[in-house]
Amino acid sequence: MEPFNRWTRVAIDVTRYVCERHMTEPDFEFYGFQAADELGYGPGSIYPVVRRLERAGWLISREERDNEPRETGRPPRTYYRVNPEHLQAIRQRVAELDARARKSASITRPVCNLNPVTEVGHVGGGER
Repeated sequence: MEPFNRWTRVAIDVTRYVCERHMTEPDFEFYGFQAADELGYGPGSIYPVVRRLERAGWLISREERDNEPRETGRPPRTYYRVNPEHLQAIRQRVAELDARARKSASITRPVCNLNPVTEVGHVGGGER
């Protein structure tokens, strides 16, 4: 199941993050604030994406166990990891998104500015 109809920058970045981290460390687990911190997004941007990836079956979650160390007063974290059954779909989607990004980056728009503005209201190159 495809998690998104429209892939936002955050969705792309989170999916790429999950895929790349899994490829280098197959047992990699993360929690939302960790991904937010590493990717430079706020948790309010990350959590909806992670939840959609989980609902689509691309991620598996687990609650932090009572025997896992944590700071006093901090609620248990939800950890996420790649669902091995959907790894191929994740890798394929990341490859497609990367190809799309490369194609967009290769399209250059010619810039033609014969009379650059040098001051507010004044076009450069002539007398005032």
